[in-house]
Amino acid sequence: MNKLSLLLISVLLAVLITGCDDSNGNGENNGERVREIPVETITLVPDRFDDFVRLTGSVEAISDAVISSEVSGNIVRIADRGQRVSRNGIIARVDDRMLQANFRAAKAAFEFADETLQRLEPLYADSIVSVQDFRAALTERDARRAQLDQAETALSNAEIRAPFAGRVEERMVRTGELINPGMPVVRLVSTERVRVRVGVPERYSSEIREGSEAIVSLRSYGGAELVSEVSFAGSVIDQDRRTYPVEIEMANPEGIVKPEMVVSVQLKRRAIEDAIIVPRTAIIRDEGTENIFVAREVNGHLVSELVEIRTGTATGPLVEVLEGLEPGDVVVVAGMSALSIGDRLNVLRSETSTERSQRLQARNGGLAQVR
Repeated sequence: MNKLSLLLISVLLAVLITGCDDSNGNGENNGERVREIPVETITLVPDRFDDFVRLTGSVEAISDAVISSEVSGNIVRIADRGQRVSRNGIIARVDDRMLQANFRAAKAAFEFADETLQRLEPLYADSIVSVQDFRAALTERDARRAQLDQAETALSNAEIRAPFAGRVEERMVRTGELINPGMPVVRLVSTERVRVRVGVPERYSSEIREGSEAIVSLRSYGGAELVSEVSFAGSVIDQDRRTYPVEIEMANPEGIVKPEMVVSVQLKRRAIEDAIIVPRTAIIRDEGTENIFVAREVNGHLVSELVEIRTGTATGPLVEVLEGLEPGDVVVVAGMSALSIGDRLNVLRSETSTERSQRLQARNGGLAQVR
């Protein structure tokens, strides 16, 4: 190879090296290449932070009853499973022929006793009938009246009626079966209003009371959330579990909340004003410390800096930061996995911490206000 060829090769290599310095968007610092990492950031703005306790609860229907018969007889009609019955509507009917006969007999006996008393009243007034005979007739009339009332009540009870509007969930007897007083006939359930029961650790007894805000998350419906409030907070501690009972009553017009469901419950302890809030996913935990990447401006460029922080309470996707960050700091919330200290930042998206918090909460399944 001659000297001209070597000179040409040297010139080409110099041109290639010079052209590669910034061709891929990377910077240069003292002759060393600087990485530029695409990230998303938030600017910290003090905001209100609601501190919730997360627990697990179970659902029960407020109106859930086993309806029993008050008379004896054969079932001649009974509502089907799944049938909806209005308040005071007929659930089942007992053969009432014997009850009608008893009613007629009791009515006739009462009418006779009443007529006898009416005939004796003027005679008693004229002292023709003794006091003892008159009182005996009066007692007989009252006894017959009580028997008539019993027969009338028994006849009306031949129609087993719903004490509240609901749906027949179970049938304990069939048409044609003989039943006796007190025997269960159907289970009637209304889910128009439901109750969520949860045991709250005793250490929160001074914070979670009746009227405290409650968020019920439905695991069976993709985590949909319903907002209500505590309707009852017990004052007695369970000795075994060291919890006290809390109940949340709420409307359920669409019937999506069903008895015996297991739900996640968040009970509000307190509201923290002017808190610094960051997404839980932005925090990097390493050997017992908590850190977060912050964007700092160096020579006109945003550069990553790792800052140690101390966190407080956490609710859902958000965490309160107690130390290490200040309002106005720019925090990296996406792209941390490829990020190292000193990397130059290519910010693809930037928003305030409040805007980010609202988006994260909305993503968890929108809140529906119910009472």
